[in-house]
Amino acid sequence: MSAYLGYQGPFFEDLEQGQTIFHRRGRTVTFQDNLLISHMLLNASPLHFDREYMEFTEFKRPLLVTTLILGITFGIASEDFKNVAREVEITDLRMLAPVFDGDTLHVVTEVMEKFEEPERRDVGLVVVRHKTYKDNYSTLVMRVDRRLLLYKRGHNPRRRLGHQGDRLENREDP
Repeated sequence: MSAYLGYQGPFFEDLEQGQTIFHRRGRTVTFQDNLLISHMLLNASPLHFDREYMEFTEFKRPLLVTTLILGITFGIASEDFKNVAREVEITDLRMLAPVFDGDTLHVVTEVMEKFEEPERRDVGLVVVRHKTYKDNYSTLVMRVDRRLLLYKRGHNPRRRLGHQGDRLENREDP
């Protein structure tokens, strides 16, 4: 009996400069998500959890913390970026609109640049720009650039599992 691997995501060779990826999943964020991340990171700013304080600000309600939005952005994008060897750099993070309890986030990624790594034949360098939207893609809330080392085809560590292409050979169902 044979089995198939799930979606493996693009390899370095599969991406092209100017290519746009609309990530399929969205994520509705909650006040509870915000409390958890704020407290885990020891972020004591009343901007993120004090409703009474926020009534006196321009936003009138708590803002979701930037690190939560960044983490969800990377999480949504990870479904299509499964072959990342490592993060190299995160730059130009911009919060462009507030995010509140109940907003649903969607991510679009553009491949900005791509380079061969002269010292390594197993990976290439890819520069991507993630754009995070709410309100059914009508409001851009965050933009961030990432430099990633992405595995080339045939060099992903999962190849050691004994699969040929997308087919697993001589393995029993889990």
